[in-house]
Amino acid sequence: MGSEVAALDQEELAKVSRLFEALDAAGRHALLGAAKHRQCSAGEVICREGEHGDEFYVVSTGQVRVTADDMGKERELAILGVGTFFGEIAMLSGQPRAATVTAIGEPVLIVFPFSAVRAVLQDHPKAREVLTRAGVQRAEETLQKMLAGS
Repeated sequence: MGSEVAALDQEELAKVSRLFEALDAAGRHALLGAAKHRQCSAGEVICREGEHGDEFYVVSTGQVRVTADDMGKERELAILGVGTFFGEIAMLSGQPRAATVTAIGEPVLIVFPFSAVRAVLQDHPKAREVLTRAGVQRAEETLQKMLAGS
């Protein structure tokens, strides 16, 4: 149920500032011009662990729940709110998604397709570094949570 968005406003840009502060005006314009809003339904699975990922997401309103399979049992890893992004690891690495993300309530997401992100990141290595660093940090936190529950 996503709708096309010609350009996102400055408020939307502020929600993803960690990534966008590493881009120049042309890079921000290119990435935002390719973004879409996606209204999710309560309980909707946004992305599933093990699937291929060619988009990454920013929570614009509401919250999402992040879970992973822990030897056949679902383990909650995080609740993400406004301004946080997810899905960047699978998109950048080409690896399967490491977690399942489910809508809590009816969040609105900003969806960035891989083709647009790849083109912008080629010209902005600092932005790639921001995404990669966030992904590494999230992977470390996930491992700690999985080990703590064993």
